[in-house]
Amino acid sequence: MLAKGLIAATVQAMGQSIVSGEWAPGSILPTEIDLASKYGVGRNALREAAKVLAGKGLIKTARRYGSRVADKAHWNNLDADVIGWRLTDKSSHARYRREVAQLREMIEPGAAAMAATNASAAERAKIVSLAKAMGESPSSDAIEEDIAFHLAILEATHNTLIQALRNPLEVMLRTLFHADLRLHEAGLSYDPNPAIHVALASAIAGGRPEEARHIATAIVIRGSEGADRLEQLQTGEEITE
Repeated sequence: MLAKGLIAATVQAMGQSIVSGEWAPGSILPTEIDLASKYGVGRNALREAAKVLAGKGLIKTARRYGSRVADKAHWNNLDADVIGWRLTDKSSHARYRREVAQLREMIEPGAAAMAATNASAAERAKIVSLAKAMGESPSSDAIEEDIAFHLAILEATHNTLIQALRNPLEVMLRTLFHADLRLHEAGLSYDPNPAIHVALASAIAGGRPEEARHIATAIVIRGSEGADRLEQLQTGEEITE
């Protein structure tokens, strides 16, 4: 039996090669012999890795042509590994941060307003408790509290379709927040900002949907602004306050 670590390493290497553009969408992958030589693994490991990558939507395999890189439209861009392979520099980080902010802006302000209307007393208390528990200092613990807060709001909408977005949102936020935590640029590293979360929790607990919508919008807009600043750093432009 192959070691899982060997297959995982092959998945990482091949996935990074695909997402980085080493092999363009639609192109046929090198032969198993060439790939085995490139990554220093056997054919069985390559085949298992190919199955994993196919599950992530990155490759398609058919008997008539072998393995081909899938079109980007078919990639599972909510997969944590695919996201991680995308985040290679400030430019890709900025692009991902903006996309997350755009998606959150479509979902979270409305969800916050709905939670302010539909949440039970216990759910309101939980949201307030999570906001108050959020640490002041950027850390892995603060990230988990931050994520739990936003997921609790989705749950409190009592809308099953919105609640179904819980897992994708969790993956996006955890990947983004940890990537931000690794930034060392002033004003761009992950900031839990508990004050604004407490304000949002207060609006939800107080049953004020439009106030909750406004504050939630302000939270996600910060992500787009951060993306602009990252792109300026990447291009060497002066960052203005």
